[in-house]
Amino acid sequence: MALKGKLGTALLTDPGLVRGNNEDTVAEDPDIGLVVLADGMGGYNAGEIASGIAVTTVLDAVRRQWPTLKHGSVDPDSGYSVEALTLKTAIETAHATIHQVSQTQPQCAGMGTTIVAAAFHDDRVAIAYVGDSRLYRLRHGRFEQITRDHSLLEELIARGHYSREDAERIVRKNIVTRALGVENEVQVDVIEDTVEVDDLLLLCSDGLSDMVNDQTIGLTLERYAANLETAAQRLVELANAAGGKDNVSVVLARADASFARGRRWYERLMEWF
Repeated sequence: MALKGKLGTALLTDPGLVRGNNEDTVAEDPDIGLVVLADGMGGYNAGEIASGIAVTTVLDAVRRQWPTLKHGSVDPDSGYSVEALTLKTAIETAHATIHQVSQTQPQCAGMGTTIVAAAFHDDRVAIAYVGDSRLYRLRHGRFEQITRDHSLLEELIARGHYSREDAERIVRKNIVTRALGVENEVQVDVIEDTVEVDDLLLLCSDGLSDMVNDQTIGLTLERYAANLETAAQRLVELANAAGGKDNVSVVLARADASFARGRRWYERLMEWF
């Protein structure tokens, strides 16, 4: 199902005020309702290469598989939709590619990238991610973080070593515990949720979330929800006004209409039995 006209999007990436190059990559495929953001890491331009490989690989892999999927079906073993598993597999493929390049190209040694991707289908969204690039949702005035960072800070909080207040004061925010391309294997987290008309989803790199607090991000999205390009620009401006210490990237996706999959004739027929 093509989602043009039903899903409004805006994508923006900026080097910030300190970094000499931009290692973030953002992209979308509006025909299938796919948005992707990656935040690369590594010496020289290796982070830029890693994030570029990640986004390109995920887009290509999902595009190839999407027309062949039995949309609406669920894998009985994992409980995930086929759409979510396709997204997860695409990210795993990206990981393998980045790792192979980092092992064979000396200039790319040690490179890696975070990634967060969302695929919209049947009034639902499949989210898959690795690292500390985030996905937030604004719904009926409530702004909340949907993903949980794969970071040392979050790990220590989850294990009960620190309260959130103490951890945020003591632990560096940008130490990630998972990234694509770094280890031999990677664990991709998957989340599935419903989508309501007017839901606004924000994907962002830590260049935004480290510079601007959640309350300010949420209020900004509420104010500019009707104009996604302006909202994206304003978020980048806020990050730079706070110091712009990192590359900052945002992807906004707003459900402008229902995109529920129409029931097949035999599904309607079963209601009579």
